[in-house]
Amino acid sequence: MSGSPALIAVVDDDEDVRVSLEALISSIGHDVVLFESADDLLGSPVLSHAACIVSDVQMPGTDGIQLAMRLSSRAGPPVILMTAYPTPALERSAYGAGVRRFLLKPFAPDNLIDEIEELLD
Repeated sequence: MSGSPALIAVVDDDEDVRVSLEALISSIGHDVVLFESADDLLGSPVLSHAACIVSDVQMPGTDGIQLAMRLSSRAGPPVILMTAYPTPALERSAYGAGVRRFLLKPFAPDNLIDEIEELLD
């Protein structure tokens, strides 16, 4: 684990996923704030303090790729995107939007932990 606890923002329209990710990320000592939508995150003061964003791709309103583009344009925190519906075009779009990691759901919990820790180091 990196030195001190970091603030990780989790964005997913599925409450079960949000709660599961909160438990996982909290278990390694980081602080977690949950958001039901990218628009909620973008309007929150948490955004200026987040060390990393973990977001679903497909959500109502602003999707994960649009979120990554907006954060990338203002030198925001690194973004890890997750999707259960991967396509090569979607992955290219994600990395083109500035996403740092692209995970396929379901993924092993250790994979997400490793990706977060690598981005925080």
